[in-house]
Amino acid sequence: MPLFADLLHSEARLSVDPAALGQALTFAFAAGSSSDDFDRLLNSARIETGKFRPECFAKDLFLTDLVGRCITLRIKNRERSFHRAQLVRVLSQPPTELSEVQFRQAILAELDANAELRKSLEKAWLQIAEVTNRLETTERGKRYDPAARRIDILRDIKYALDLLDSGFSGANSGLSRVAVFGRSVRASKAYRDLAALLDHEEHLATVDLRVRLGQDGRLRGFEITEARENADNPFHIAPLQRWISRVRMWFSGYRVREGELVGRIANHVFDQLQATVVALLELGLHFEFYLAALALRDRALAAGLVMCLPEFVDASHQEPGHITGLFNPLLLLEGKTPVPCDLTPGTSSLVVITGPNSGGKTRLLEAIGLTQLLGQAGMFVPAQSARLSIRDGLFVSLLQETTADQPEGRLGMELLRIRRMFERLEFNSLVILDELCSGTNPSEGEGIFQLVVGLLAELEPQAYITTHFLEFAARLARERPVAGLEFLQVELDANNDPTYGFVNGVAPTSLAGRTAERLGVTREALEGLVRQKKRQQRASTPPRAEASSGSVKASLKPSLE
Repeated sequence: MPLFADLLHSEARLSVDPAALGQALTFAFAAGSSSDDFDRLLNSARIETGKFRPECFAKDLFLTDLVGRCITLRIKNRERSFHRAQLVRVLSQPPTELSEVQFRQAILAELDANAELRKSLEKAWLQIAEVTNRLETTERGKRYDPAARRIDILRDIKYALDLLDSGFSGANSGLSRVAVFGRSVRASKAYRDLAALLDHEEHLATVDLRVRLGQDGRLRGFEITEARENADNPFHIAPLQRWISRVRMWFSGYRVREGELVGRIANHVFDQLQATVVALLELGLHFEFYLAALALRDRALAAGLVMCLPEFVDASHQEPGHITGLFNPLLLLEGKTPVPCDLTPGTSSLVVITGPNSGGKTRLLEAIGLTQLLGQAGMFVPAQSARLSIRDGLFVSLLQETTADQPEGRLGMELLRIRRMFERLEFNSLVILDELCSGTNPSEGEGIFQLVVGLLAELEPQAYITTHFLEFAARLARERPVAGLEFLQVELDANNDPTYGFVNGVAPTSLAGRTAERLGVTREALEGLVRQKKRQQRASTPPRAEASSGSVKASLKPSLE
């Protein structure tokens, strides 16, 4: 077993750069370091290159907002900082092997089921963070003893290693690697030297005192009755030997202070432990992954929502998938309680979604994309239950921003979006498109829509596409020109208000009039605004003065008199 514990991969590997991080640790142990140095090295830890391309979905799914604002690590009533950039990178490049996903799921399931293990994880992660904080602390002038600072760092490292051995000894999932790592390190010569140095520093000698107290209970005096040095410690030197060594060095012209000697010994011990500390800091990154998953689940629970670990099936077997109680976790940022919905696409590969504006179509697409991404990364997904397929890629296009330097108009940008999708798509991908071909007229858009849907089917994806071409969608539902088509529409209540659920079929109307009325865009409302503007204009315009000379003379006459 290598002297590191990998909690993200079934085949253990070290992701950080050991040479660069080791060099940073050496400098930090000697005189302190900037927090930016460690953050930069840890946030750039190597991610196994998979088939997912973050530029194809991360922005549209607001992945940075999800990690930066939805996930908060709050332990012991304090919000704790963590390496958010690295977590975004891990989420945006999930494994495409089912065994890797299940390895992470097993760890998360054990942490969820065992409160003591979760406490051990939190405690060990906090202690690793304390090691980093100590290393980042610089020497604070002459009053701060550099040797004492290094001893404090070594003491924190030892405590962290002890927690790994004791806190995870009963784990059955991949967490058992943590205990094996802790035991392996504690059995090494480097750890024995560490323990001996700290014991020597803390237990140089034992002194027995005889104390004299006064009538008022206060100390009047004391005397030492016996002093026994810790002669069993390997760093112990007898008093006579210490005196002879000092005299010999004095006659030889050397002036070695006691603190300098302790500092040199501490450096030697740390050098032996450098590879272990590198592995320890990477393990802290892996702890953050699982703490973040639990934190997001806890936030959903606080809002009355359930998250689960999904079941994964082989996409090639054409088994029907389902998601029940699906919700969009990004809505937690808005202070709203999302309305869960059920999604059962069956064995269909292409799902066309229709319905009114503000009916929840775009939010549904975001939720589907985040569910696939979180689930395949090994985390909880925003649903009560879910059966998903491992995908080899993810393409999401929801945002169509207009920029001053864009090379084409709306139609041109839409066609470029379509071409970019086909350039980047992999077989067996999840494709999510919002308002396909909305940038052109219906007759031309329908032809492009059918072309895209037909060619998409040949790449065997799972695709969700929204559109406002209702008549065209209804015709596709009748004629079924492409195999594997399915149609969902926004569910409406008795008052034609969206329930934020979805049912089979094509929406008969987009309810544009209802939306316009809700937003105050009706003939009556707009005519009222026009009349109001006219009244304001008349009120702000002064009456015109008469230009005749007689009127001028009349107005001047009183002042002349």
